[in-house]
Amino acid sequence: MLVIGTGCARQSVAAVPRAVALVAAPKSPAWSAADLRRLRARLSGPLGLSALATSGIAIVDTQGRSLFVRRERRAAVPASTFKLLVAITALQTLGPDYRFETSLQAVNPPHDGTLDGDVYLVGDGDPSLTADNLRGGIGVVARAGITNITGGVVADATLFGGREVNPAWDPDDLQYDYAAGTSALSLDEGTVEIHLVPASVGAPARIDVRPPSDAVRVHGGVITGYSTTLSIDRAADRNDFTFAGNLAVNAEQSFYRPVIDQPLYVAGVARSMLLARNITVDQARTGVVPAGATVLWRHYSAPLRTLLNHMLFESDNHYAEQLLRTVGAHGGMVGTELTGAAVERSVFRALGTPTEGLRIVDGSGLAPSDRVAPIDLATLLARANLEPTGDVLFHDLPRVGIEGTVRRHDVTTALGRARAKSGHIADVDALAGYVDTRHHGRVAFAILVNGPQADDGPVYDGVDASLDILAGS
Repeated sequence: MLVIGTGCARQSVAAVPRAVALVAAPKSPAWSAADLRRLRARLSGPLGLSALATSGIAIVDTQGRSLFVRRERRAAVPASTFKLLVAITALQTLGPDYRFETSLQAVNPPHDGTLDGDVYLVGDGDPSLTADNLRGGIGVVARAGITNITGGVVADATLFGGREVNPAWDPDDLQYDYAAGTSALSLDEGTVEIHLVPASVGAPARIDVRPPSDAVRVHGGVITGYSTTLSIDRAADRNDFTFAGNLAVNAEQSFYRPVIDQPLYVAGVARSMLLARNITVDQARTGVVPAGATVLWRHYSAPLRTLLNHMLFESDNHYAEQLLRTVGAHGGMVGTELTGAAVERSVFRALGTPTEGLRIVDGSGLAPSDRVAPIDLATLLARANLEPTGDVLFHDLPRVGIEGTVRRHDVTTALGRARAKSGHIADVDALAGYVDTRHHGRVAFAILVNGPQADDGPVYDGVDASLDILAGS
């Protein structure tokens, strides 16, 4: 009998919360009229500089009361601050301790070293599944004494539906790892590692595909030289990578490129791992696991709170897209951008947050057609802070000026008091999160700068100064 992989029992998916009366915020001195006048006068300086003078800005207390607003109801492009929506939705619908599950299953039990029929690799949307995790599962099969599988490896990724790659994304982004597609069964964040090893000058460099899969093919070549000037082009409809150019001697390095048709790719990786263990197996393909199949190996992800910490610290697009479809699969639906967006909207409503102008195209904010009003985003953060999972969200955000994608902000009073998510795409500079003020408790803010004037220097300076003013208030 095969050993089932270790891990905690899978957490059930909680229902979307109903709208309820908000819990009172911790006691802190109320903002008096004089306090507000002083705050607004002080903020009008740094937030009136450069592009910030015409930007959407909303700063609210934990009850949603506006402390400072400017063009707050105008829907703007949020870039990666949009990840806050899927983070809050996932915490509300899945719970902070939810774990994703990936499994190997079979209809027939093994006998005398043979497993009759197919082995099914079933995906649950885990954004963190790695080749090493899968290799561990193949090791369980090998240690059980199986040497022959009469069928093939069948990838079941039917929990999710729709296109792998969002059609609203900029086509120029699709060659890079941050724009990998979405699938219920993905590996290494939807990418393949291409490892280049130089030889002597003038000789061809070695090109290794890691992990190996029949679904990935390499064409062309790279010559070892004195400098690196190379190109890696992937065919639009298949995982064929064409190489050209030079690789500097002593410049061994890896490149990560998105793969398409991810379930078939992952099944191919599993097949290659089985063959490497001297286990015979037929071809890889996609399909659906039959009802009643036996679990041979099961892998659980880290808890959702840990995955969100990674997503928000590193601004990981793949995690956000996987989560959007996962919440979309809530209640037995197929996970798509549309079903995920519907669940996000239901959480907005449950938390009493307005959605005027909200347009949800993806989960990551990579699509330039996403829209949210600053007041809606700031209010959502304020309301989420009062939920039982509010502390999880707060501590999953990186500290401004210290860590994650917000580490380069130059703050003083706000150091250790501000946690936020940044957002940057072409003509967008955004920041949203929380500040713990000295005298008035926590506030939530959203600053969305859109347009060609969204220059990092002046915008950063104004935002950092305003965070310091808030922290000292």
